[in-house]
Amino acid sequence: MEKITIGIEKRISLGVLEMALRAVLDENATSEYFLELAHTECTGATRAKKTVAVINRMTIKSKLMPYIVEHKEDVLNQLRSRSDRQLLFVAMMCSAYTIFYDTIAQMGKYFHVQDEVSREYLLKKLSEKYGSNRMLDVAFDCVMPMLIEAGFIVRARSGVYQMVKQDKYTDAALMVYRKSFLLNNHNFTEADYIDGNSYFEFIK
Repeated sequence: MEKITIGIEKRISLGVLEMALRAVLDENATSEYFLELAHTECTGATRAKKTVAVINRMTIKSKLMPYIVEHKEDVLNQLRSRSDRQLLFVAMMCSAYTIFYDTIAQMGKYFHVQDEVSREYLLKKLSEKYGSNRMLDVAFDCVMPMLIEAGFIVRARSGVYQMVKQDKYTDAALMVYRKSFLLNNHNFTEADYIDGNSYFEFIK
């Protein structure tokens, strides 16, 4: 069984992610500012450090960021649209941490035939790649609340999730989401037909 580093130990709010993104786009992103943002999320030096690591990885260290910077005006417009924001933020999450991508892809497979998916099922499927350990539980408890806040899923009841279909998004937002897919699937190119993949179940 292949085991891959999970990486994420702290969730961040989308408000903080947006402020960090805007700082990058305005060329005002500094370690001091990111630490300031971290302290709005948590207290304590250790927790703040972990939070800064997440902010960094989702913005300045992300492989998606060059595309976002290149399309700055489109991204700023996406931030003004609720439906576009959701695709943008999830694309940023999935480009930074493979566990976000894998979770969405697994949910997409299940939601194609069922309306609900359980925490137990998702953890079982994710453990096939990441191993069954405490770090997977910690990461999962970061991933799911962020996807809920992004409007991709809702918690129907304790430990059970339902999909929220995404609609009314622009082509520019879809392109960012496509880019996040390609960053997780290096064997595909932009010329390939990729919408049939389970990762796109949420936007069909």
